[in-house]
Amino acid sequence: MIYGIGTDMVALSRIARLHKKYGSQFAHRLLSPVEWLEFPQAGKPENFLAKRFAAKEAFAKAVGTGLRMPVSLRHIGVGHDGLGKPEFICEPPLQAWLAEQGIGRIHLSLSDEADQVLAFVVAEYA
Repeated sequence: MIYGIGTDMVALSRIARLHKKYGSQFAHRLLSPVEWLEFPQAGKPENFLAKRFAAKEAFAKAVGTGLRMPVSLRHIGVGHDGLGKPEFICEPPLQAWLAEQGIGRIHLSLSDEADQVLAFVVAEYA
C-alpha cells in the first residue's frame, strides 16, 4: 500500500551556479557520507549534485515531512543496486524514523534531459 508519492524537478543551471559559488561547501551540505565518498569520481559534478538534490526533495515530499530532522539532506543518500537502478541509502536515524512510520520501501526513478533533472519517489508501507 502506498504511503506517499513525491516528485521534484531541478534546473541543472541552478545547481551549477550554486556549485560554482559555494564549491565543496555546497556539496558537503547536500551529500550524505556515502555520497561524499563517490563525489570526487563524478564525471559531471553538477549532474551528480542535481540528481541527488531532486531525489532528496522528492523523498521528503513522499514521506510528507519536507526536509526536517530526521529527513535531512545528509541522512538521505542515493546509490545504485547491482543493475544500476537508483536506490536510497538512509542513515540510521532516518532508518529508525521510517520504521516508526511503518514505511518499508521507497522507490526512486530519476530522469534528465538537457537542463532539467526529474525525480519521482513512491514510499510504501511495510
